[in-house]
Amino acid sequence: MQTAKDERLHELTLAYIDKSQFQKKGWVMAAVAAMPGIFSETMDSALYFGLLPLVYLIFDFPFQWEKRKILERYLSKDQVMTQSMLWLGIQFVLYSSLFIVVLETKNLSWWKMTFWMVLVLVPLYFATDWLFKTMARSGDPDFVSDQEVHKHVKYLEE
Repeated sequence: MQTAKDERLHELTLAYIDKSQFQKKGWVMAAVAAMPGIFSETMDSALYFGLLPLVYLIFDFPFQWEKRKILERYLSKDQVMTQSMLWLGIQFVLYSSLFIVVLETKNLSWWKMTFWMVLVLVPLYFATDWLFKTMARSGDPDFVSDQEVHKHVKYLEE
């Protein structure tokens, strides 16, 4: 007999695999669009670099939508809304921080730009990830993180 956490992990894994198929096709389309220089002719390279995480978020959106539908079967609407809004807020903070760092360091050399991105974004990522997991687990004893889903997908692929 499966526990509620195992059942949720299985459903989220299936949703992640579906998203992964869509995402692979999407990255190919994005790479094809970037190769001829569609964006590089109209944008600064720093702005172009800043758009890459936005492309990831667009391709991650179907999984997050499916995840929300799955969670509605296990949690109250308020809990699902809290988790969804918290995830969206964290993505906004991370993306905004990246964009600000890129804009502020675009005149520096490549390695200095990378240094500042790592210095600012890595601690911010870990702090927001910890905040999300802490807040989500407080109201959900069977919480399954996206990292657990990703590890489960990798385990199934082996």
